[in-house]
Amino acid sequence: MINSIDVSVIIPAYNEENRIGVFLDKLVTYCNNSRLTYEVIVVDDCSTDDTVGIAAQYEHQFEYFLLLQSKMNSGKGYSVKKGLLEARGNSCLFMDADGAVDPDEIEKNLEYILNEGYDIFVGSRVLHDSDQVLDTCWYRESMGKVFNFLVQLFLFRDICDTQCGFKIFRREVIRPVLSRVQIDGFGFDLELLYLAQRMGYKIKEGPVSWHHVDEAKVRLFWDSIGMFFNILQVRSRHRIILPDVTGFLKTDEYRYMYEVENTHWWFVSRRKLMIELIRSFNKRIPEILDMGCGTGGNLKALNKIGYTCGTDISTRAVEFCRMNGLDNVIECGIEEIPLKDRSFDIVVCLDVLEHLDNSSAGLAELRRILKDDGRILITVPAFSILWGQHDIALGHRRRYTRKTLTRVLEESGFEVTKMSYLYFLSFFVVAPVRLLRRLFSAGSELKSDTIVVPPKHVNTLLLRIITAEVRFSLKYGLPFGTTIYAAIRKQE
Repeated sequence: MINSIDVSVIIPAYNEENRIGVFLDKLVTYCNNSRLTYEVIVVDDCSTDDTVGIAAQYEHQFEYFLLLQSKMNSGKGYSVKKGLLEARGNSCLFMDADGAVDPDEIEKNLEYILNEGYDIFVGSRVLHDSDQVLDTCWYRESMGKVFNFLVQLFLFRDICDTQCGFKIFRREVIRPVLSRVQIDGFGFDLELLYLAQRMGYKIKEGPVSWHHVDEAKVRLFWDSIGMFFNILQVRSRHRIILPDVTGFLKTDEYRYMYEVENTHWWFVSRRKLMIELIRSFNKRIPEILDMGCGTGGNLKALNKIGYTCGTDISTRAVEFCRMNGLDNVIECGIEEIPLKDRSFDIVVCLDVLEHLDNSSAGLAELRRILKDDGRILITVPAFSILWGQHDIALGHRRRYTRKTLTRVLEESGFEVTKMSYLYFLSFFVVAPVRLLRRLFSAGSELKSDTIVVPPKHVNTLLLRIITAEVRFSLKYGLPFGTTIYAAIRKQE
């Protein structure tokens, strides 16, 4: 059992073989001279040079050291999130591997978190004090001023430098905020700070010393254009005021689901997809777990093809399952399932991962209870452009693309055997409706899009269309849609 860790330092790195050793040498000296206990986490973003080899040499020079490696290049934001979600410190921070900010800035500014009640400290190259040393490049400083002007125009006025690679977090802030951040590139900082501010966290910005480092990874022109679009993206996506979301569905949503899931075209077609995929696994009378079984409609269908068990984190959901005549249901979350290792041939996990603060932790638990030759069926909502009131009412943290879902599955030790989008035709209706709601209905009551069954003839027509789409998708795949499904198994 490890002792309490005071501070976790996350260092995102991509092709940093020429600089990371110099910075880690400074950090070793700093940590050894500190009264605090430090954990250092280097997150390599699939470097093509010897960044990993150099970082690995420092394993025994820190009291606590962790080297994480991504399987595909995903961006600085993704690396920072990955490190922060693994961190065990009471306070957590990230610093760039180029050493532009010196380790001496850590405890100098940690006081804002420990003693002054702030949740996040943001290092700034724009604010100044008498002790600050700034070695900047004039053209980068000019571009930064333009960018900061746009940030203050569209997002917030009280943070002058969102992009400095030095930020400290109170541990309790990390999961609620990071679980909602969907940008993986340099726009990550914008979305993180905008969300934190909208969620009511206290943010302190203060001056830090900064030294210009050659070979910077930022491409001034193209990255500036990309980050301008990130500003608009963040503003549009998070117009709706965030409630205190726990990851659960709103209470009324369970009642809506119970009332409509046996007739509504969306629930029925998703159930057809589930059954068709399970049949393709060729498991005779399998043992099946329905993880996140909701009010029990899918579990009743699964009872007809195997030995089943259902779980859901919500007491309300389990009560509706009992009303559905289901006794084989356990109240628990996906990250702590009270069942034995290698218990199930098939695990059904429909629209669950998007509710988790850290989807990797949930997938690790599913991997534990799955038999070595077992299969998992997953569905998740697709495309962040569709984010809206529907997602917030259902307690979603994020939406996925094929790339982002594949990444988290592979990094969790799974092999994807089949993946495709679904609800292709409905995408053309859902997308404009969601965008208009996001722009013009920010203050309206939060409800999902599936609370009422359409008129019978419309519902029947939609069900026939989507049933045909399910068959086509299973055979050929679809290029996009409002949902992604995947069949996975353990990597060898």
